[in-house]
Amino acid sequence: MIPNLLHPVPISIQSLDRTNTIYDDDMREPVQQETNVATVIVPGQVKWGKDQAFVPSSIGAQEDSDGYVLFRFVDLAAAGVTLKREDRFIALGTYITDVYVVSLQPCGHYPDQGGPTLIKAFFSDRQPSRQSRGV
Repeated sequence: MIPNLLHPVPISIQSLDRTNTIYDDDMREPVQQETNVATVIVPGQVKWGKDQAFVPSSIGAQEDSDGYVLFRFVDLAAAGVTLKREDRFIALGTYITDVYVVSLQPCGHYPDQGGPTLIKAFFSDRQPSRQSRGV
């Protein structure tokens, strides 16, 4: 059994192309401009709102998020997408965004599937002063 999404919308995803992006050796961040692969559109269920708060922990600071997109693994696999931290959502349905994946959480574990069937991709805006927020 594979769960269905509630009110899915097309999500435009750009994955970070780590092989063609130039990184600063000391800071471990992209120099000037990151390089992304082609945009892929996958159905997802969007939830806006602060779902993860900043929590200091023994493993370091955990980032907060502006919301998440719930994806089915079968839809991601059909589009050839493997979500990773730092991937970018440029559109959530018809709403144009510029948000980045800050954490991933597998969920929807079913015994007949052998593990998770869904993944929550928590996203955050890196430059909130440059654009308007989602609803």
